Amino acid sequence: MVTGKVSVEHPLVDFVGDGFVATITTASLIAATEGFASLVVDAAGVGRRVLLVTGRGSRVTFGLLQLLSATGAAWVVRSSDGALRNALTGRTLASFDDAFRETGTTGAAADPVLPLEPVEAWLQVTASVTHQARDETTLGGTLELLTAQLADAAPVGWGVNEPAGLHWNRANVTRFVRGRMPRVSKIYVAGRGERAMTATVRVSRSARGVTEETKMLVALGSDEGIARQRIVDAPAVLGRLADAQTVLVASAVLLRGRADLSIDPVLAAPPVPVAVVLGPRAVQDLHLDLTDLETRFGAFRAGRPRIPALVVPFTEGDGWPQFVNLAREFSVIDLAKALGLPAVTEGL
Repeated sequence: MVTGKVSVEHPLVDFVGDGFVATITTASLIAATEGFASLVVDAAGVGRRVLLVTGRGSRVTFGLLQLLSATGAAWVVRSSDGALRNALTGRTLASFDDAFRETGTTGAAADPVLPLEPVEAWLQVTASVTHQARDETTLGGTLELLTAQLADAAPVGWGVNEPAGLHWNRANVTRFVRGRMPRVSKIYVAGRGERAMTATVRVSRSARGVTEETKMLVALGSDEGIARQRIVDAPAVLGRLADAQTVLVASAVLLRGRADLSIDPVLAAPPVPVAVVLGPRAVQDLHLDLTDLETRFGAFRAGRPRIPALVVPFTEGDGWPQFVNLAREFSVIDLAKALGLPAVTEGL
């Protein structure tokens, strides 16, 4: 049912609020379908964001989670008694409007982490690489390398929405992206192999050529020994990526979740750092002493010997203390600049 003054003429709109349009679903799995994506676009066109309202039993795909995050959308769980909470933070909400307000406005504590059964280790890898804008440039190499070496899999389908129904072909992906330039292109990718894999690829024009950002999620399986080995292998795989591509920045983190890679509406445990890659530009901008970092943090060089990237593993014990110790080496502002992040203020 549609109530209020609807500012977006879209079949998925169920009601509107202050600065947002809401869609309600009882589906068990919600994906970044053509319909949902068009709702996001239509809402943005009139300055509104999207509110996804589900029950406790609904899950979203990795692709939809990326879409929600990129567009400032929110996901709210409504219980049978009418109680509302943010699906990903657990924060209780007094109203749907609170979904888009700053944390803490309701004064309510977050729900505890809810157990998921069954759960297994996930590895999420994010890598930004740069290409020269040449006719011979072909996209998708980053994803193929990562899937082969971390998931024992290969991309099999791609598309601008989910499900990714087009046969994976790097030349076709490149042709599609080139035809849309200078607009940003984002595609969803499905994989097949020994382990479940899903990914998104975002391509944009940059001052230096073309930037390709790949986000991949891999289910490492229920065998903890095999999963641990994949985690230990991740820094070396990122090093091989830096040998093959011009990496701007890359990272790998450990998560836990369902074997099918769907995301539950629960307050999940924080990600555990596994490795980070600082590309040649970041190494130069931060004026890094590579020998010192190799000695103190077990880092190693990759890529071109003259202007190398630096790979820093966090696989010895708990990754967080190692990551924090590395972060203390840098100014927040300098690190943000080197990684191409928006300007930040010291102390944040």
